[in-house]
This record gives sequence, structure tokens and C-alpha cells, in this order.
Amino acid sequence: MREGKSQLAVLKIIKYNEYDPVTIKEFSDSRLTSVLEKAQADVPFYKSDVKGIPVDLAEFSLISKFDVKDRADDFLVGSNRGVFVTGTTSGTTGTPLAIKQSMESIIREQAFVTRHLEWAGFAAGDKRAWIRGDMIVPLNQKKAPFWRYSYFENMIMLSSFHMSQQHLSSYIKAMADFDTQIIQAYPSSIVTLAKYLDANDLYYPGVLKSIVTSSESLAKEDKILVEKRFQCTVFDWYGLFERVAAIASCEYGRYHILTDYSHVELVPAGKTEEGKERAEIVGTNFNNSLYPLIRYKTGDHVILSEEVACPCGRVFPIVDSIEGRVGDYLVAEDGQKVHILNHIPKGVNGLLGTQFIQKELMKIEVLVTCNSDFIDSERLKLITNIKERLGHKMEVTITVVNDFIRTKNGKMRQAICELQR
Repeated sequence: MREGKSQLAVLKIIKYNEYDPVTIKEFSDSRLTSVLEKAQADVPFYKSDVKGIPVDLAEFSLISKFDVKDRADDFLVGSNRGVFVTGTTSGTTGTPLAIKQSMESIIREQAFVTRHLEWAGFAAGDKRAWIRGDMIVPLNQKKAPFWRYSYFENMIMLSSFHMSQQHLSSYIKAMADFDTQIIQAYPSSIVTLAKYLDANDLYYPGVLKSIVTSSESLAKEDKILVEKRFQCTVFDWYGLFERVAAIASCEYGRYHILTDYSHVELVPAGKTEEGKERAEIVGTNFNNSLYPLIRYKTGDHVILSEEVACPCGRVFPIVDSIEGRVGDYLVAEDGQKVHILNHIPKGVNGLLGTQFIQKELMKIEVLVTCNSDFIDSERLKLITNIKERLGHKMEVTITVVNDFIRTKNGKMRQAICELQR
């Protein structure tokens, strides 16, 4: 449904935006105007928040995830029709957010993802490997294969939950034997494989067009290591389920803000230790008319670049790097580092936030902020989710707190592991 004629039509339009500054400005201005007008006319939150006809974006207030959680139904378009789905954000900071999406939104999202895949050299018929957060095989499975084949998508799908050191060589062999041409992966998953190759002074045995990463931050040094050991270019994608911003890296390694995907404001947020300018990403979505979010504070930051043009020729603005989403980890029952923790709080009612603390093997303390809906049955559900991902023998303690442990600059880490590994 998401990859049919409608998606191809959107893809054809947005491909015109890449190299022409006039075309992309006209496209983006038109999309922004449409979002603002429809939101004020038909969305309860904006009807009460904005008085009169807005002349520009600045007349709308900044909002945050907590505003949306508190008034979730008020962001829904009043005259919604047709098919829609409800999904949740990954909850990187432990606070998942439920958002409704129209089928049109899903199709448009796929068009932008497809465009980035084309940047990475993907062509119809290419064989892909997929190493992301899907539960491909049962968690308690101890022997390979830890992958399955999706013949309809010409893809080998490998579990991110079984990547202990003794199994990594089989992962690499499985992808090479499949004659994989493009790998799509969580940064933590592909970096784990790259570090294995590096430790054994090996290189990926197959020939790849590229690797496409998303959903977590990719450190520059890790990107360099992956490109060295897999002998191809890494194309990184930053996006949010809220659809308020997308940033994609090109073949020259520059990160481009996709200004035809959403309207992005870069709000100054101090400087790095090296003296570079930092800014918070504040976005307005173009691609979910069912649930418009205007001037949404993401909490994620970018480091600004002094470059104004890229050798690739695309006219999207450049940022030096993206901060946030650096996956912390916990050590599971079998000794494996588990970076993918975003799905643990999903489906647990009453949770406002979670933070995982591990000071000893086989013991996890979970700090939670919650409301009255976090009753005993929901507490048990959270413990079950943790054990399903980290091991059923894991001892789990839940502590209700008013706030979390934070870093010196005020950021909250998703997990704090004090084990020496």
C-alpha cells in the first residue's frame, strides 16, 4: 500500500527539489502555508492557541512532547476521514508518544525514505540486509540462524537481539552468502559488526553499494570505522515518528536538512567544548495532515556547519553533525550489550518516563516517573518487557522518582551501565 503508484507520484515530485533552490522554496512555502491554515481552521489545539489568521509561523507557540501528551486529542484534525493508523514514538528518553497517521502520511514518508535509498545507490531488485529492532527469532534462541528471508522484499532480516561475540561471524557470512548489496541497520548493530571485523583485522567479504543507518546517533569515528571495514559509504538518516524533521547524509558525508520534508527552525543552544554552535531542532510537519504539529521542540540538537554548499550539488542546508540518540546499553543475561531499549516502555500505561540503571550483572533498577494509571498490573507488564529483552533470570527493581539522573549539561541518559566491559 505504501509503495504503490501514489508513492511513486510523490517521489517524482520531491526529486525535482534536490538541485533547484527556487523550486524547493516554492514547494516548501506552499506546504507550510497549507499546514498553518488547515491547523488553525480544523485542529482544536491551534484554534485556542492562535487568535486570528496567522501571518507567519512566529504567531504559533513552541510546543513539546509533554504538551502533546497532555492534550493528545486536541491535535487531531476535527474532520478526519479515511484510513488511519495509530503508532508510538520510540521513546528514546523513556516517554513514548502515541500519534495517529493517515495513509497519505505513510505513503509520503516512504517516498522520502526511497529518495534517500536512491542517494545510496539502491535500485529495484537489489538485495538488502535488515538489522534493526525487529524480533526476527525468539529471544531465547541460542543457536544460529538468527535471521529469516523476506523473499517479497529480496531481503535477509537479521536479529539485533542475538549479536553476541560468538555469533558475529555467522551474521557476516549470512549477509555475504545472500550477496547483499545494501545494508539497512541501527548504528549500534552495524558498529558492533565493524568492531568485530576490526578486532580480527578483517574486512567484509562481500561487495556492497552502501550502508544506510537510522534511528540512533552515529558517531563520526564509528562511521569511519564502518566505512573502512565494510568498504563502502554510510548514508545516515535522522527522522522522528512525529514527522517534524528529517536530516540525511549524502555520498560526500554531509548532513542535509530536508526542507521539503518539514519546516525546521534551528534554535540557538550554546556551544560545544570546541566552540562550535549548537542548535535545537524545532520542526513543523508537512506529511501528516491528520495530526499537525507546529513548532515542535524535539529535544535533539545539531552542530552547525560553516559550509553553505555541498559537492553533491543538492541545495538542502548542511549541518555538521546530529546530537542525541547515542544509544546507551545494558548487559543482558547472556553477556550481550543490548542497545535497543526504546520498545521496553511501549504498551505500559501510566508511564511518563523511564531510566535504566545497571550496577551489577543480572540486576536492573528502573527509575520511573508515572501517574495513577501505573498500577500493579502495569508494573508487572514493564518487568515482563524487560525480561523478554534482557533475560528471564534478570532481577528487576522499579523505583518511582520525581526526576531522573542527569548529565552536567542537563541531558537524561536512557541507560546508565556502570559495569566494566
